[in-house]
Amino acid sequence: MELYRKHLGRVSKGVKAGRHIAGFDLNPDRICMVIVNRSGVLLDVKNEHFPEVTSRGFPREKARDIRMKALARLMDYAHRHGVTDFVVEKLKKPKPKGSKGAKRKISKFALKEYVKHMKTLVPRYGGKLHFVNPAYASVDAIPLSRKLGLDVHTTSAYLIALRYLKSTNAH
Repeated sequence: MELYRKHLGRVSKGVKAGRHIAGFDLNPDRICMVIVNRSGVLLDVKNEHFPEVTSRGFPREKARDIRMKALARLMDYAHRHGVTDFVVEKLKKPKPKGSKGAKRKISKFALKEYVKHMKTLVPRYGGKLHFVNPAYASVDAIPLSRKLGLDVHTTSAYLIALRYLKSTNAH
């Protein structure tokens, strides 16, 4: 990772002025990202879906490559839209429960890979990575998603960004 950072350096081409915040909702088969301004106004939504990576028999290394490339595309998009703060949930890998399909998706959840890759990419874009408490983000997102017209995971990313804003305004 150090070699990667050293040789690729920082990216700064085509950046719009602004100190926006990107909230991320990380899942085994998708990454949802929202961009908000410092007032909490939703500016943009961008999602990457890759349902094939949780399929039975899908190669682990190929799944990792697909996830990391999707995350890199979202990070680059956010940077080009003036994001300086990147926010994710402070998660632990969930214990598998539910149906066979749900257990398989959870077991393939590459949380450490996502976070490790973000820790590498964020400094490259001159930003800061922040972690927020994930408690009830998905539950709170259900009624709000109907009002916003977004899916639950994208709404969850929005709530993650808002939690970061609330925590910075409180201090």
